Amino acid sequence: MAASPKPAIYPLSALVTAAALGALGLGLGLGSVATAAPRTAPATTDTSPAFKALKKQAQAAARSGASPLRQEILARLAAYDTAEAIDLVEKVGLSSKEPTVRAAARDALAIHRDDKAYAGLLVDAIVRDLRGGSPDAATDIATVLLGAPPGLEPGPLQEWLDGESAGAAGGPRLCWGVASAAAARGGIDDVAVLESLSRLKLFASDFPFRRGVVRALIVINRVEGVEALIGILAGLRGEARADVVAYLAHVTGVNFGTDAAGWRKWLDDHRDGLVIPEARPDYPPPTTPLLADNGDDPAYYGIPLYADRVVFVVDTSGSMEENDRLDTAKRELESALFLLPADAAFTIVAYADGATAWESRLVTADDEAKRRAAAFVRGLRPRGQTATGDALALAFSFDTEAVYLLSDGRPTTGRVVEPAQIVRMVAEANKSRRVSLHTIGIAPDPGLAEFLAVLSRANFGLFRRVDD
Repeated sequence: MAASPKPAIYPLSALVTAAALGALGLGLGLGSVATAAPRTAPATTDTSPAFKALKKQAQAAARSGASPLRQEILARLAAYDTAEAIDLVEKVGLSSKEPTVRAAARDALAIHRDDKAYAGLLVDAIVRDLRGGSPDAATDIATVLLGAPPGLEPGPLQEWLDGESAGAAGGPRLCWGVASAAAARGGIDDVAVLESLSRLKLFASDFPFRRGVVRALIVINRVEGVEALIGILAGLRGEARADVVAYLAHVTGVNFGTDAAGWRKWLDDHRDGLVIPEARPDYPPPTTPLLADNGDDPAYYGIPLYADRVVFVVDTSGSMEENDRLDTAKRELESALFLLPADAAFTIVAYADGATAWESRLVTADDEAKRRAAAFVRGLRPRGQTATGDALALAFSFDTEAVYLLSDGRPTTGRVVEPAQIVRMVAEANKSRRVSLHTIGIAPDPGLAEFLAVLSRANFGLFRRVDD
């Protein structure tokens, strides 16, 4: 789903849409299907005269460009559950560029997917396609398996994706492809596919993928997606929680923050009357702060501190001496530091003529680290110019989920000074990382306010204006 951001600053809303959708043009088509009785061992082929005749017709259909013929053959192949039948479905259906034909192929494969032995044959086909350079076919087959209702234990594909061999074979890239295709189709079955992806180890361990799956559910923008997001919220870590809370608040008009039980009760009480607003290409961020109504969620200048790994970037240029801006900013930052959970990790970047990090790596937010960081903050003094580009370059050198940038003035010095170039630099650094860049403007003039708002909108973040 990740797509390289556009070099121009305007329009920015397209960046979020492109990042969320990725691949386009695949057809919908899992629907309700029958299930077969379990088998104890997978078959390779079928030697019956009926299958031999169908095989010849399928080979002819594969050479034909006629969509109705292909769909008719695929419907007949659905009765067979052998490796050879799977191969024919690929040749007839998954080789087609027609969305309806590919959908018919997925339907044919889904008939027997609840049979574990047959599902194992489908996993073999996925691995073969990945190694043979057919990622689109592998994505379609994986979509079939991941769209199955969850069982008491992981299916063969989940087991393979969670295993050690999946990484070298292209498992993570496959998961990205499946999520991108699901977002593009946007059906009820695609919500089930994304829910399956959220149960993988990759979802728990890989922040960009976790955020990508969440954003795909947001893009689908339907009641089933709302229910799925509430279902994963309780176990969700890091900045992806901000995406879920922002979307739920936008859709429902209420805000329970990260309280999954509160969201669940609200949905149970209001599901029948819930009308999903038209999809917005730029949410999150919403137009109002994301704080829970009870204010329990920790925040910095009204922006939630949900991320597991955080970089605070504070302007210490000479203009921050006006109206005691730096003193106020220091108090806000020190307060935010002590709100961080003990298992979070953070550092601080201070910038004026250049940029300096408090620590050269992210530090666990235990009490001792917070005290040392607070002492560093108290020692900051206003002087010099404003090297915003240098500060952001340093901030994005850390393995972070969120960057909080505070400034009271436009860039005036550094390796990159022009605001448009800084936006492009950050977009390039963030095109596959999906880091949130939140910005706080202290009494900003119109030019600074626009620059900071552009940075945030293009990078999954929120902009906050703070007057003296």
